[in-house]
Amino acid sequence: MNPKQSARYRKRLVLRSFDLAFARLATWIPERFPDFMCIGAPRAATTWLHKTLSPHPQVFLPKRKEIHFYDEPRNDGLSNRGDLRWRENFHFDVERPAHLRWYWHQFRGAGGRLAGDITPLYSTLSVQRIGQIRKQMPALRIIYILRNPVERAWSGLRKSVWYQKGNDYLDSMSLEWLLEQVMHPDVLLRGNYPRAISSWEAEFATDQILYLFHDDVEADPSSVLRQVCDFLGLSYAAATTSGGQAGRVNSAPESPMPAAVREALTGHYAPQIRQLEIRFGRDLAHWLVEP
Repeated sequence: MNPKQSARYRKRLVLRSFDLAFARLATWIPERFPDFMCIGAPRAATTWLHKTLSPHPQVFLPKRKEIHFYDEPRNDGLSNRGDLRWRENFHFDVERPAHLRWYWHQFRGAGGRLAGDITPLYSTLSVQRIGQIRKQMPALRIIYILRNPVERAWSGLRKSVWYQKGNDYLDSMSLEWLLEQVMHPDVLLRGNYPRAISSWEAEFATDQILYLFHDDVEADPSSVLRQVCDFLGLSYAAATTSGGQAGRVNSAPESPMPAAVREALTGHYAPQIRQLEIRFGRDLAHWLVEP
């Protein structure tokens, strides 16, 4: 990270430490879990969903989009080659009373509105962790947005490199380095949609999960917004009149994907994409070719 970003991150850590200290003492914080979660996928229009639902009068979302309360410890993301390092997040004990109170406190302003937690990395959780979520929130509604996993992986790398090193850094890196990054197990896991679907459906009923496609968000966002409102029991009219029609947001800087990178990702994801075609009865052949 550059110095300015590092300073922001340190400030967030300090603030979270204060919040946790408060939660240890504030035994009066009432239980308040979210009513719905958007579990990802990362780089698949989850920021669009947050910006679209935030102004809705029937919805409450924390100001900070991603809470990461249920994250599991893992080596997260890119390797150390080229001095590009990912920070390690603090991980909560999701059954510890003080940590639970910290989580409940994130939704303190919800009142009678539907509260949501939009954290894309939740799509990578283990069945065990998802079971803990179901135990705490058996009526939870879940939204999962699927994006071409080949494009998703490249978009994720572009955004991470831009955030930490600037616009020109990616163009200076070797093909070997690029392949190492996009084929990192944690990066591939984020695009493993069949695994995520199987894991979440092992604990939650299928009618509690809404599957959406990034392709549709780009083609007709208003139609996708209507699906979300119907699923959550929200007024679509209120969504369209409250400023909830955000366009494309959080885009990564453009950079063409090298042919060798596309070939490696396509070869890895092709069997999974075929599974998705069967699962959703949808032609996804365009995910396997260069746009």
